Amino acid sequence: MTHSQRANRNDEGRSAGRMTRLLLTGAVAAGTLAAGTLPAAAASGQATAATAKTQATAKAQAAGKTQATAKAQATAKTPATAKARAAAPAGRTFTVSSVQDLAAKVKDAQPGDRIELADGTYTFGSAVKIDAKGTKEAPITIAAATRGKAILKGAKTFTFGNASYITITGFEFRQRDQLLIPGSASRVRLTRNVFEFEEPTTKNNWVAVEGDDVRLDRNTFRHKKSQGVFLQVDGPDDTHYAQRTRVDQNYFYDHAFTGDNGGEAIRLGYGDKGHIRANAVIEGNLFTKTNGDEETVSVKASGNTVKRNTFTDLTRGSVTLRAGNDNTVSGNFLIGAAKLQVYGAGHKVLNNYLDGTGQLVLGTGDDAHEASSGVLVAFNTLVGRDAEVLRTNSRGVAASDNTIANNLILGTGGKTVRITQGNGFTWEGNVFWGGATGKPGDIPADGFVKADPKLKADDHGVRRLTADSLKVAAIARAAGSYPDVTEDINGRTRPSDKHVGAEQYDPASELVQLPLTPAGVGPSAP
Repeated sequence: MTHSQRANRNDEGRSAGRMTRLLLTGAVAAGTLAAGTLPAAAASGQATAATAKTQATAKAQAAGKTQATAKAQATAKTPATAKARAAAPAGRTFTVSSVQDLAAKVKDAQPGDRIELADGTYTFGSAVKIDAKGTKEAPITIAAATRGKAILKGAKTFTFGNASYITITGFEFRQRDQLLIPGSASRVRLTRNVFEFEEPTTKNNWVAVEGDDVRLDRNTFRHKKSQGVFLQVDGPDDTHYAQRTRVDQNYFYDHAFTGDNGGEAIRLGYGDKGHIRANAVIEGNLFTKTNGDEETVSVKASGNTVKRNTFTDLTRGSVTLRAGNDNTVSGNFLIGAAKLQVYGAGHKVLNNYLDGTGQLVLGTGDDAHEASSGVLVAFNTLVGRDAEVLRTNSRGVAASDNTIANNLILGTGGKTVRITQGNGFTWEGNVFWGGATGKPGDIPADGFVKADPKLKADDHGVRRLTADSLKVAAIARAAGSYPDVTEDINGRTRPSDKHVGAEQYDPASELVQLPLTPAGVGPSAP
């Protein structure tokens, strides 16, 4: 199958006449605020009782110690520093002001070169072909002279041949056709760009990745109306995926396609290749008003990680493990209508915060969907609003052998958990609270404790543990060991005595994750 055939096909597992999807709510924690402390070292300097001889001796000892320390530090540091400098040539910097000159400089680029395009709007009659090769220490950079001030129009802007270690940064892409990083290219980085294509009314995927070790970070993808995705990750052929794609700190905003299928923000893979590993990471991105599909991030490959993203202000959307196995969804904020749907085997759903009208759905199977099995759903905080917050759907083949452990489950809309097609589930350590109207639903009596968790909403509306929460024994000491759960939604280390829910309570810790905002993602992000 050709690339164009793959890029333009609809999701074969989701036909127009299919059963209505059940939605999930949640909230996923994104971003990490790391804080460190330096040991204090202060001398009093008040040696009022010291004699001149003592002062002189101390001064000589300090001087000798300082010289020895400096000599040791220099000895340790110098070889590594010299080696790094020798391996990173300075390169050349060129400023160009036409597409023709840009193409010429790109053709002759050498490792370490930086080619800057002057401010202005440029219409490409033909694409600039990139075949150059940088190095890890000296990538080739193609940049806007001023971030956001070089606007690129035309059918295509850049194409890639056997390129590697290329960075493209600072542009506003207004092209019409797909920007493709093919399997022949590797180690390409797209950073601090804006993608807002002048797209046709027909289906059109904007950015496609087929090459290995591609990174897309700190970009904005915005204002898409036609069918197609902002970002498609595929591979060079029908038996391989691009490996180790990294998508981080991007702002995905306003996907307004209203059709039934084919308007995802990110589609990672295709259903017929779901068993193939891609080893991709989607981390720290913000998804707002990405309403083009019921699946905002659709994962159709194995061995990937979706973590610390925020999904908010959606009328429809979800993180959906649609095809594939052994994926991890961890530390995300899913707020409002955002959902989390799980199909396939061996996934881990950990430390997520869901709060709204959506649901966490453990998928059942049919001809187009593999039932969830062997999935670990643990240490999540699930807050339901007038509906089930955790459920299976009813496609026919039962979900099986899933483990639901140490989750905080809150709901006030009647039955909170509904398992209509599920076999062999393991339930332990969950804490349920429904106030006067909420009921636990389909949880076995030995799989949960009913108790008020004494949560308190912070200034951002996130419901967090308090000191009073730990007075509930079932919260203070989670059931089982679960060695795979080593940290919480904030990035705090989980000790052997883990706390139930997405958060490990520690009032002294400065590691606190909040839902992402536009200031923390996109071209201006730190």
